Amino acid sequence: MRVVPLPPNAELEKMLQGLVQREVRLKPAETPPHTPVAVGLYRTDQPVQELAVLFELPLAGSLAASLTLVPPGAVKEDVEKGMLEESLRENLAEVMNVLSRFVSMSGRRFGLVKHWCPPEVPDPAVVKAALESDETRVVTVEVPGYLGGVMAFDTL
Repeated sequence: MRVVPLPPNAELEKMLQGLVQREVRLKPAETPPHTPVAVGLYRTDQPVQELAVLFELPLAGSLAASLTLVPPGAVKEDVEKGMLEESLRENLAEVMNVLSRFVSMSGRRFGLVKHWCPPEVPDPAVVKAALESDETRVVTVEVPGYLGGVMAFDTL
């Protein structure tokens, strides 16, 4: 496995704050995201490197909702159902797309090649590779006014 050298968490925090226009806070975490998860798969050109980003569903919904000021109650309802409604899944895809800039700060250009968000089930091989990765960065993200959660960046 080739390691993807990610920038410091402060860069991710700054990028998320700019995206959602809230004082998002990050701190290192120990445990991977709890299921259900939303997953973004990023890939470079040759020589290929891949990275998966896993989001706990409350965090995925909160980041998506804060883009268009969807009320926090709607996120809580969706999380209780174990899925995000279509408009939040579309917003989350935009969040994931913006994250390609963060992972590209490694020096290689990464593009979002596939994403999954409940009710869609992520590719089991991608999730397995991410959870078994020995090169991972796990952070807890707090989104003021919304739910927080864990996000993990895993070199595949």
